[in-house]
Amino acid sequence: MSTISEEQKIDTVHRLGVMSERHPELKRRVADARFELDAVILAMNAADERIQAGEEIHSLQEQAAVEQAKNAHAQALADLLRGER
Repeated sequence: MSTISEEQKIDTVHRLGVMSERHPELKRRVADARFELDAVILAMNAADERIQAGEEIHSLQEQAAVEQAKNAHAQALADLLRGER
């Protein structure tokens, strides 16, 4: 359950739009970080499927990659919202 009000959500959408127009390079960094996050999630899912199929492997490396990518995406998004390079 979200504690963010509808007004805050609307303000956030507006800010993202404005900052994306002002800072296209930061918008691109967010998109690149999101793509990287998507890719490592898929890799982790593939490792988990192999484990479920009986392979004696672990997905710790993939899990760590997801955490790093989540952090990178969050940082890129924060930079965009702040307009920081």
